[in-house]
Amino acid sequence: MSETVYIEIPLKPAHTKDFSNLCNSDEGFALTKQQVGFISAEWMITTAEDGTACFHLWEKWESQETFNNYFKIPERGEGSQFEAAMMNWAAGEPRFCWGQPTVI
Repeated sequence: MSETVYIEIPLKPAHTKDFSNLCNSDEGFALTKQQVGFISAEWMITTAEDGTACFHLWEKWESQETFNNYFKIPERGEGSQFEAAMMNWAAGEPRFCWGQPTVI
């Protein structure tokens, strides 16, 4: 049985394009798709009427353990380009929610 994680990261509006470019780069989802236990992902960046921006991500993994192991690889860990982007482009703390989506 697979596990689904929803991740929400508030972004500084000036960096939404930078973040989108990172997601579409070799260091972004191209790398994520190569990881053991990864099944699928969908994402988008939204901009609210007040100008605030947010990254939304739904990922399906074989287990929470395989997801946690993914964040231990050098490209996602401490000192990585990904971590630097999070520190510089995020406008708040990320939120991680695990669950089983219902398809209607």
